[in-house]
Amino acid sequence: MKTRSILAAAILAASTIATGVLAASHARDTFIKEQDQNGDGVVSKEEFVATRQIQFDHTDADKNGAMSREEYVGEYNARLEKNLAASTQTPEKKEEERVRQVRQADVRFGVLDSDKSGAITLAEFAYTGWRMFVTHDSNNDGVVSIADPVKEGAN
Repeated sequence: MKTRSILAAAILAASTIATGVLAASHARDTFIKEQDQNGDGVVSKEEFVATRQIQFDHTDADKNGAMSREEYVGEYNARLEKNLAASTQTPEKKEEERVRQVRQADVRFGVLDSDKSGAITLAEFAYTGWRMFVTHDSNNDGVVSIADPVKEGAN
């Protein structure tokens, strides 16, 4: 039964995560919204791990088991361009946002590539996301939900 639930969550995640790699949000409520694939208001460990795997696989375009800088920043840039196209900001503000966000994505890549190999492995990607899961599971019950008190500075 548990395997079936995990598989169902993974399938649902695959169908709803069309935009690829999402950073594990520092804000608890945003984290829940982005990671809760079955809509129950709770993010289990299994659900989170399945979602991170799907996000990684989506961005690893050449399927070599690692995300290159080009894959990581390129995937982010595609999502950014979609958001900017829908934005009501002035062209100047859009360009400022584009430059700032792409620069930040490049910095994030450098942080996630903890061994400085020039690529983000699944282990590196999973580790950084897992740190956010643990941060948000502040009542240590193994799930992230609104029942978890927000830690100082986490929202």
